[in-house]
Amino acid sequence: MEGMSAPELSVVIVSYRCADLLAECLDSLGESRSDVQMEVMVVDNASGDDTVAVARSYEWVDVEALDDNVGFARANNRAMDRSRGRAVLVLNPDTVLPAGSLRACLDYLWQHPDIGLLTPKLVDREGRLDRRCHRGYPTMWSSFCYFTTLDRRLKGPRSRWYTMGHLPEDEATDVESVSGAFMLMPADAMRRVGGFDEQFFMYAEDIDLSLRFIEAGYRVWYWPGVEVVHVGAGSNVAGQRPPAANAAYFRTMAPFIRKHSPGVRGEITALAAWGAGELMLAATEARRRLGRGA
Repeated sequence: MEGMSAPELSVVIVSYRCADLLAECLDSLGESRSDVQMEVMVVDNASGDDTVAVARSYEWVDVEALDDNVGFARANNRAMDRSRGRAVLVLNPDTVLPAGSLRACLDYLWQHPDIGLLTPKLVDREGRLDRRCHRGYPTMWSSFCYFTTLDRRLKGPRSRWYTMGHLPEDEATDVESVSGAFMLMPADAMRRVGGFDEQFFMYAEDIDLSLRFIEAGYRVWYWPGVEVVHVGAGSNVAGQRPPAANAAYFRTMAPFIRKHSPGVRGEITALAAWGAGELMLAATEARRRLGRGA
């Protein structure tokens, strides 16, 4: 902790079996401690490896080691509920922050009080955009285009809406959703809107929170004035993700759609999303069986 006074920033990191990546992330945060008064809280989701030991090796990091994996949303909420900073940053353990990037993001946030959620430009280690850092509302069509990579071939905004790929990546803009890899928010706005919806164990929780900020009257803002490395961006590119992960996404979208699109049309869309997930899982299992000659 950074002394007894309330810090400017509370950084919340949920870890799970990511010791080496977490060390790199915390090293980069350490370089920002000279220009940002912060508290850093790591909540570990029962990794069972060296992740907790790595986190505890940083004396300025508050570590909570859970006995069970409670999911991304619930683990984040545990730390967010006891955060003391004027701003809260939800940060993935596989991010690397350049020196000065946190200070720049905070200054920008304080200069724009209408912003409720801010994300910088997230890139992989090769500098390629993590397209999930500025997203639109995930319709079934835009989600299908994204996960099948059709959005890279179809140029219309409807087919590219999942990542708002029709917009220039180097222009600041309002978006409908940002990635849970980096979500910076004023603490008072966070408490007004509430934390993550814990019915979403993994996937959709960042989209849900983004939409709730918009519904509360805040702007959700993509600001490419700073670039932050998101190591996992390279392994999460649509078309490269494991089929089971894509299937899990569509299954998670069913309760998300029911929440944000109530009524008959929403229920039909939710059932379609669930069915798409089940079909993906069945196809994955069929390929696995064929591969081993079953």
